[in-house]
This record gives sequence, C-alpha cells and structure tokens, in this order.
Amino acid sequence: MNTYDLQQYNDVYHADLIIEAARLELKKQFYEYQPHEKQRKFHDAGLKAKERLFLAGNRTGKTYCGIVESAMHLTGNYPQWWQGKRFSRPIKAWAASVTSALTSEVLERGYVDVIAEDLIIKHNSLRSSYLIKHSSGGISEITFKSYEQGRKKFQAAKLDLIHLDEEPPQDIYTECLMRLMSTEEDNKGIVLLTMTPLLGLTDLILQFQERIVSKEVEDKTGKKITIKENIKCDEGMVFKNKFYIQASWDDNPHLLEAQKEEIALNLKPHEREAREKGIPSLGSGLVYPFILDGITVPPFAIPEHWGRVYALDFGWTNPTAALFAAYDRDSDVVYLTAEYYVAERTPQQHAHQLIQMGAANIHGVYDPAGEQSSQRDGGDLATLYRQSGLKYLSKANNSKEEGVMKVAQRFQNSQLKIFNNLRHTQRELAKYCRDEQGKIQKGDDHLMDCMRYLMMSGLQLASNPQEGQSGKWRTIAVGADKHRWMGY
Repeated sequence: MNTYDLQQYNDVYHADLIIEAARLELKKQFYEYQPHEKQRKFHDAGLKAKERLFLAGNRTGKTYCGIVESAMHLTGNYPQWWQGKRFSRPIKAWAASVTSALTSEVLERGYVDVIAEDLIIKHNSLRSSYLIKHSSGGISEITFKSYEQGRKKFQAAKLDLIHLDEEPPQDIYTECLMRLMSTEEDNKGIVLLTMTPLLGLTDLILQFQERIVSKEVEDKTGKKITIKENIKCDEGMVFKNKFYIQASWDDNPHLLEAQKEEIALNLKPHEREAREKGIPSLGSGLVYPFILDGITVPPFAIPEHWGRVYALDFGWTNPTAALFAAYDRDSDVVYLTAEYYVAERTPQQHAHQLIQMGAANIHGVYDPAGEQSSQRDGGDLATLYRQSGLKYLSKANNSKEEGVMKVAQRFQNSQLKIFNNLRHTQRELAKYCRDEQGKIQKGDDHLMDCMRYLMMSGLQLASNPQEGQSGKWRTIAVGADKHRWMGY
C-alpha cells in the first residue's frame, strides 16, 4: 500500500469512527426515538402511575415503546422532551415475555439494539442478564425471563422496573408487583405491560379498565343503602396508580396502507379487532368480564318477604350442583346465597342435603338434559328427586346464549349479586371462558349452568318459604376428601 492509499484508508477509517461515535451518542441520548401520540401519553403517565398497560394491535410500536423507556431508565439518559418518570440512580430491572424464544428473539435483541454497545459492560449468558453503565457513574442491571418458567422464577428480588411484553398469567403479574414494593416514596418501582389482547377481555385487563365505586341509594321504603358498581375507566386516566391506553394501526404513522392491507389478509376474523385495534377479542376471554368485588356482597339475613328459588344441575363423577337465590322484587335484585357442589352421591343423598339447605318448600328448576345416571335421563332423575322430598321441581329453559346474556345484563346493571362465601361459584366464574371461535368452553361450569337456569326460569317461580322454613341458608360443598360433607 503506497502513501496515498494509506492516507485514504486512514481518512475513511477515522471518518467511520467519527460516524460510529456519533451514532452511539445519538443512541445514548435516544434522540432517534420520536414517539407517536399514544406512545408519548404512555410515557408521560409514568410520572403518576405505577402500573401502565399499553393495549395495542400488532405493529403499533407497543413493544418498542416499552423497550426504549426501559433503556432510558437503565442508562439514565432522557431526551429533552421527556416528561415521564425518571430514575437518578442505577436500577435493577426485569424484562419478560411468553416463552424463552420470544424473550430472546424479540425482547433481548430489542434491548441490545437500542442500548449503545459501549454502555453494555457485561453480558452473563447463563443468567440472561446485562450490566449497563448509568449516567450517574453507577451500574444498572437487566435480567430476561419468560412466563413459561413459572411463578417461582419471579420471586425473591427487589426491583425498580419490570417490562412484561404480552399478557402474563395473573400469579406472575401479582408476583411482579411484589418485587416492586418499597417503603421509600421516591424509590417505588414501575411495571410496563405492553400487549396485544389475544386472550380476550381477561381479569388482568379489567383491573386497568374498570373501577369499583360505592354509592348510596334509597330502596323502595326510603331506606338508604350502599351498593357497589363496576364503572368503566376512561382510557388515558390514572386511577389508583393504574393507567391504560389503546393503540391501533392508525396510530402508527410509519405503517403504510399497503402494509395494513397485507397484514389484514392473513388475519383470522376473530383476531382482527385485537391485532389491528388492540380491542380484546369478542371471540375469546371471560364470559362474564366483571371484577368480583363489584358483584359480590357479604352474607346477610334474608328478609322474610323475599322470594326464594334454587337451580339444580345433575351429575355423578362430575359434581351435582345447586345454587340458591333470594329475589328482592321491589328493587329487582337477585342474590345468590348458597351453593351445593358434591360428586358421587345418589339422588336420595343429594335431596337429603338440599332439604337441609331449605329446598323442600321452595321451587327449583333443573336442566332437562341432565347427565344420565344408570340409564336414567334428566326426567327420570327429577322424578327420583321429587320422590325424595323435592316436590316443586320444574324443567328450566336451557337456551345457553340467551341465558348468558340475561346473567351478564343483571351483573352489568347491579341486579345480580353473589354472597362472597360462595367459593365454588366464584372459582367457576373466574374460569368461565370462550374459545377463539367464540364458543363457551365446557367443563367445570355446573354452577354457571345453575345461574343461567335461575335467570331463565327460576325468578318467575321464586316464592316465600312455607312456615317453618329457615331464612338462613348454609353452603355444602365437597372438600379434599370427596366422601366428607362440609357445611358452612
């Protein structure tokens, strides 16, 4: 190489170094990142909200938004336009997604691309962690995890920031919140949840989108009573340290119309709302998307003039289930007051226990297509129950979707309440879901069926118990030993 060539080589080499240094400096200051309106609001809310949810369609910049903000906190480098939360010291952080593969390919790669190379001090591949140089002179740390590792892998740490990309199981989310607890006001951690709602309207989303309010109203007698209602939280507001915002393809100025059309062609119809607009899919998720605190009440003595009725769902290996209801006709409110949930008993044994709960002198409704037992169909089973003392049994209307709608409307209008000691009813309610095609999933839904029977056919039969009938009902359920009775 002659002198001229060497000089030319050095000029190019030094020019490359200058360009690279400038690029690194730009990355450190995050000047390259220009958030769109929804991203900006998400960042700004960090000043007041501990928990933030970015509920968005695919290709809306939700994951990148979470990565860039987390990188700012890890390095202590904030752009001039920044109005969100700041850390003036090094932090400890986690970032997690559904699987180890997604965490590695999307999150970890995304963080490494955003954070300047000369700020990454050390990479521990065994722990999937990185040490990051902070502007204060200290060292931050971020560790990558996956939900498939289970809740135990999210224990035993004190953290400042957790970025969860896509929806985590509820137990992992709860564990993450525990990792962020601090007694120091200026030292409280934050969680960034960036997700597309492919699981439908889940309890986790409801925690951000609904709030429970108490209000005082007058009943028909003029007596003041306090009721609780589920109220929809407005998008973009901070309530009890929580914030959520939704974004669609239209919110991303960098997504071209041709790209939107191409992506849309490959979407399944039931996924369109979730993947394009960040709206929980109507074809999946909870059948009754209501927070339990808003639809449950402590047990109380039932007034004598209220109507009583129960619903019965036959079973054998699967439990035979029953729900008892009290109907306040004056206010048109139904209270589910007691449950029965026992497997592998004869109709005579079930009837005996149901009579102890008050079923002998009130009307009951049952599933006409009840599970067969010993070649007996639902009608024959009902006859056996009548012969055993449950005289007032009638077939229920088993229209599923219509029944579900009636139950949902009553929950929505605060006209259906559940005593909070009905643990099996609440457990089934939390698991009662639709699949991706919008069909209600079968299994472990016996009390949910009873609830439908009551709304479809039971209320018109609700009557006052005959004299001698106690107004205080108890719940009977099967415990760990299915041959042991439990009353409470």
